[in-house]
Amino acid sequence: MVLEDLFKEAAAMARFRTPPLGPEMDDFCEWLHRQGFKRNVMRRRIWQVSHFNQFLQNVGIKDCRDVKRSHGERFILEHLPHCRCGGRGIFKHVNEPRSVRSFLHYLSERGLLEVVSETPPFYQAFLEEYLDSLRRERGLAKQTLKTHRTNLIPFLEHLGAEAIPSHLGQLEAEQVQLFCLTSVEKKEARTMSKPLQGVLRTFFRFCKKKGYIRRDLTEAVPSIRTYKLASTPRGLSAQDIQRILDHIDRKSPVGRRDFAIIQLLQTYGVRGGQVSTLQLKDIQWSQSRIRFPALKGGKEVVEPLLPEIGESLLDYLRFGRPQAAWPEVFLTAQAPIRPIRNPSTMTAIVARHMRRAGVAELTPGSRSFRHAFATRMLHHGQSLKVIADMLGHRDINTTFLYTKVDFKTLSLLPLDWPEV
Repeated sequence: MVLEDLFKEAAAMARFRTPPLGPEMDDFCEWLHRQGFKRNVMRRRIWQVSHFNQFLQNVGIKDCRDVKRSHGERFILEHLPHCRCGGRGIFKHVNEPRSVRSFLHYLSERGLLEVVSETPPFYQAFLEEYLDSLRRERGLAKQTLKTHRTNLIPFLEHLGAEAIPSHLGQLEAEQVQLFCLTSVEKKEARTMSKPLQGVLRTFFRFCKKKGYIRRDLTEAVPSIRTYKLASTPRGLSAQDIQRILDHIDRKSPVGRRDFAIIQLLQTYGVRGGQVSTLQLKDIQWSQSRIRFPALKGGKEVVEPLLPEIGESLLDYLRFGRPQAAWPEVFLTAQAPIRPIRNPSTMTAIVARHMRRAGVAELTPGSRSFRHAFATRMLHHGQSLKVIADMLGHRDINTTFLYTKVDFKTLSLLPLDWPEV
């Protein structure tokens, strides 16, 4: 697709093809088309990029190869808030910064934008070594590795020049305790204290194993008293789940997608991440099976493809899924078309439909359906071993949490209260 497919006005065409960005406009137009943008959105983005082109002319840029990312930031932060350009009404739109950044992204893909090389922090190689060991030896999921990275970086920065293997031998328990105390005193870090202590202890075990520290410093990390299996799983009732499904508009592409997602969650009890990473090849139509990949160090889940699940998936694939080459089943509905890989996006999808159906969000996102599935299986007399296999738990101890909602068995345990 080229500019002539979107615009007919000779004056507009002359404006769009003016240097420095003009020679790239046709290819940018085709790039937007491949990303799945609609024609009206493409037209608006072309107009808004032409505004950026006008700004570049005014600052003396004559060739597209001279454009830098800093020009885009100057345009967005300095020019737009005080813009007095003629024809401002043509450009004005809340997504104008997004249009400029998408053009810069296009230039970067074309190799026409300078690559700014940032100097990695001094502890980067050490941090990557630690995360790589967690990935290889413990099979931690990407989100869990992100938690380790997020919590460990402040500690490494706190150590400063000592945060390299050759200097860690001088680390003392007092330094660890001082960092933990400082972190807990910060208001924004109070909720992070529990994950922080786990990350630090795992890190010190790694350092001791590698010989980077002389003695085990795990005891130097202050303990926060918690009790295993202290919480109670809170799942949705069958009535709430049906109400959520009934409130989804299955006539729209988004509704078809979200209905299929929530059906998978409530039928198989899988994690939201397993649904978002589900690929087309995992739906084994000829064998009437569906395969969910392993996550969080668990096991993959292979279950029968039930007729109602197959129907909702086919409905989405035929009439709701955008035409795209991605192998993942579930894609975004708006351009740029891409898989739903962010766990928070899956949580937001579920939470949105819970709100619309007037269902209280007992547990965030897809976990409500996972807890409901496990509780339902337990009430139907399934053993913990079967439930663990269906949930993909590698360790059955993880599944013991659900014994707390097995009221039929628990009712047999209390002793009679003697009459007074």
